[in-house]
Amino acid sequence: MFRWLPAVLFIGFIVWIIVDADLGAQNPFIQLANTIPYGDKIGHACIFGTMAFLVTIASRFASWRLASVEVFYGTSLVFLFALVEEGSQYFMKTRNFDFYDALADLVGISIAAVCLRLLQVRQQRQAPPPN
Repeated sequence: MFRWLPAVLFIGFIVWIIVDADLGAQNPFIQLANTIPYGDKIGHACIFGTMAFLVTIASRFASWRLASVEVFYGTSLVFLFALVEEGSQYFMKTRNFDFYDALADLVGISIAAVCLRLLQVRQQRQAPPPN
């Protein structure tokens, strides 16, 4: 169960940022992102990529097949979460839906998926052969 702790803590961090943004509150992380060129998009990619990475590791690389492609459950769940979160902004007075935010989320999740696949392959190569 300890393997889920980093993912759960990071999700809590993201929820805090989302709630502050929904309320229009001044959050230090949002303020920091606004001082960097493309900081908002970089932040989206980093946040959702990190969440996908942590959730996939916690779920021990569990996956499902989409046609001939193996897809991690963790990246799939984070992608759905990102779509719901970005889509919900359309209905909020304090937020604006931004297609490029959703695209940045997808880029971050995709980069995480590639890194996770490389990590999985490396772990499989280092695993002792079965008896």
